[in-house]
Amino acid sequence: MRLTWLRGPTRPASRAGAALLTVVSLAGALAAATGIGYTASRPLLDDGSAYLGKGHEVAHVNGETRKADAETAMRLATGKEQLQTVRLPDGRIVTVNKATGKVSYLDAATLTPDAEPDDRPDSRGKIEPVPTDSDGYLVDREQDTVGKITVPGKPAPEPVRVEGGIKAAVPCADSVWVVTEKHEVIEVVDGREVRRVRLGAPLLGITVADSHPVAVTEDGTAYLVDGEEPRSVGRLGVSGPAVRLGAWTGAGRQILAVDPKSHRLAVLDPRNGRGFTVALEAGEHAELAAPVMLGRFAYVPDYSGPRLWKIDLTRGRVAGEPMDVPGQRGYFELKVTGKRVWANNQYDRRVLVVTADGRKDYADKGAGPELTDTEGPTGPPKEGPGTGTKNPPPDRPPAPQGPPQGPPKSTGGKTVSVPSFARGTSYQEACDRLTELGLRCRPVAVGEDEPGLDAGDVLETSPAAGRRVPVPSRVVVRYVGPLRTPSVIGSSHQEACRQITSVKLTCTRTTAADPALTPEQLGLVSEQAPQANTEIRRGATVTVTYRDSIALPSFVDQAFGEVCTRLERLYEMRCQAVAGDPATGGRQGGQVQAQDPPAGTVVKMNATITVRYYVGETAPANVVGTNIDAACAAIEAQGHVCVRAEGQCAWGTGHAVGEVSGQTPAPGNPLPVGTRITLTYYSDQCPLGDYRGQGPDAACNAINASGFACNPVAVLHPTPGVVLAQDPPGGTPRIGTQVTVQHAPWAPVATVLHGSAYPVNTAIPSPRLVYHYTCAKGGNQCRGLPRNEFYSAVPPGSPTVDSDFTGTPYAVLMTCGTAPGQKRVWRTWNGGSPRYYQHVLSEARPAADDSEELGCVW
Repeated sequence: MRLTWLRGPTRPASRAGAALLTVVSLAGALAAATGIGYTASRPLLDDGSAYLGKGHEVAHVNGETRKADAETAMRLATGKEQLQTVRLPDGRIVTVNKATGKVSYLDAATLTPDAEPDDRPDSRGKIEPVPTDSDGYLVDREQDTVGKITVPGKPAPEPVRVEGGIKAAVPCADSVWVVTEKHEVIEVVDGREVRRVRLGAPLLGITVADSHPVAVTEDGTAYLVDGEEPRSVGRLGVSGPAVRLGAWTGAGRQILAVDPKSHRLAVLDPRNGRGFTVALEAGEHAELAAPVMLGRFAYVPDYSGPRLWKIDLTRGRVAGEPMDVPGQRGYFELKVTGKRVWANNQYDRRVLVVTADGRKDYADKGAGPELTDTEGPTGPPKEGPGTGTKNPPPDRPPAPQGPPQGPPKSTGGKTVSVPSFARGTSYQEACDRLTELGLRCRPVAVGEDEPGLDAGDVLETSPAAGRRVPVPSRVVVRYVGPLRTPSVIGSSHQEACRQITSVKLTCTRTTAADPALTPEQLGLVSEQAPQANTEIRRGATVTVTYRDSIALPSFVDQAFGEVCTRLERLYEMRCQAVAGDPATGGRQGGQVQAQDPPAGTVVKMNATITVRYYVGETAPANVVGTNIDAACAAIEAQGHVCVRAEGQCAWGTGHAVGEVSGQTPAPGNPLPVGTRITLTYYSDQCPLGDYRGQGPDAACNAINASGFACNPVAVLHPTPGVVLAQDPPGGTPRIGTQVTVQHAPWAPVATVLHGSAYPVNTAIPSPRLVYHYTCAKGGNQCRGLPRNEFYSAVPPGSPTVDSDFTGTPYAVLMTCGTAPGQKRVWRTWNGGSPRYYQHVLSEARPAADDSEELGCVW
């Protein structure tokens, strides 16, 4: 039975209209849909949900309930084949099997096929569904075509065939923007090519930012390409063929790019050309990929974890520790939909979900025979205050508590220990040994030549030696790789030499004979020898070539203040302003009369340019109350020099950040052209005190009242009720900065277990409830004694507890390793009769016939 009548019109008048129509239609179709595609309740449009790969099917995961409420009844993959799922503007679902090239079309209302699948085995791994605002397209890099996806029954137009081959493609508004292998940019609209752009430089790729397509050249320069002419908006700060641009599946306000080699995230604002880079302490084995953006945060995937880095773009730094992504090490899907970031390993039951304000959670796609469940029924702990415990879903009971029972049981089959390899063992020998044990070997070259080791010698294995693993498991063997030259093309020559010398090579600089075409190219490395990634001996020389000269443009008739600012900031040259003739014949005081050297002359960086200007007097405009950028532009346009002075914090004044609060000299009186006008403006930097030692409520009240956002975080600590740590600690951060204050809301009490713990029912993170067991039956009935007692985390009724002992809740201990300063407590006992119990403080398991780790105390 076909249920295509459930779907709304192809192009609804608005998103709200489309959502309403779909909801009404679904309400009358539940009975028909049940058993065909849905396994639970129906999804709604725009409910903070996502369509995600779940093993061999596609599931609809609700972001509010954090559970899958629907899935396909048909299998779309086998084995470990990867699926890519995209939702089109008309509500249909397109799924591509990357391994087979099969394209499936599903009705979102029933998750059943509504059109015949499209088999493209020759295009496997090279086909991608791309949704625009109104349509959907299939981009096929094998056939070099961009084909429009039409509704069932409507003929599809001929696909656009791209000359030069397709390198990458992104959607923006109603267009698909394609970068070709011949370094051209092509715009496709409504199934036809409408524009072809050439930038005259090799292209790294294309991304989307601020609702514009952005082409990026290999030297890291970003261009907006949807205007009448391409326009450079600045440099990313990273370059080279390894750089990964921001994914269109999570495009936002900023241009994003990540360099997997230097582990730097580059952020560039296309509106003002301002940017910065953030270093990720990811480790040498990191596998960084294309970032996405949601709200004020950027997210960088690291397949080596797998994990997800969160970067606060307002503060320009990493926000906390990377978040764990459920699943085994390797690729996972990362996209933004339903106002959430989804990091999904198709073959794991759990999925990492991050909300627009940066809070993480874990959703459950449901069980499946081909799914692992690496995070268990609870997932890692949630972030934020008061979320120290885990909440298991109702379909699984909590794990039983009790003393350690030895190593975990294998999930089935044989297990072996990962062998240890002697220093100097080659990775080929190591792989041979692993193969003999029935394990799979993955050799990975890392690092550089190391004292005492030759290229090819084993450094370490993962899992580590001695760990038992099922057969067959994959073991990564990391070995010493050869020293290679870093990629520095596109970096400043100073940064390039820093990178080269940091790997114990010698850096030599030389300047290019040809001048730079734009001032942005000045000082940037255009060539390196040897080329990047070339094997090289330690101490060898790497030569970097950069352009240090440029032909001057004409500055005549421009305001000399603006000219001097450009020369100093863009060209890195010195500007010498000299008074010239009086301003007559329609000229204005402050306009450039002549320049030396003249326009067209090739000059070097740090040269002095003399700017002769018409003299005169002008009355500075009154710019108090206007934005500082516009105010300086108005002052400089009158031939004066604008001097910015940061003033008081804007918070609580009723004035906007950047608003001019004062002007010196005062406006209104004519002043000689070139007079320095000081503009004082309201700052976004506000004073923040140090609230350590104060009560958390009072601290948060003071922080919020100062223009910041207080983020109280509960932590374990023996001193309750006061702020223990504060980030940032104080100073003058920006208005609205989140200030995290750590405090302990739980008060410990003294116990007989060699320290302080918490009263029964205290909801600390990962609590361990300890019971007091007593027996007073006389004779030798209490394990050979007339009276006996002990403390244990094993609950009453457990078969391991003697029925002669009565247990009552005694105290809540901490799970060891959850906070610094904890002391580990053990229960020990002898094996004979009478049995004597002791309670011992020891970081290692104490010597005894048997023992139980109770937990930790202060």
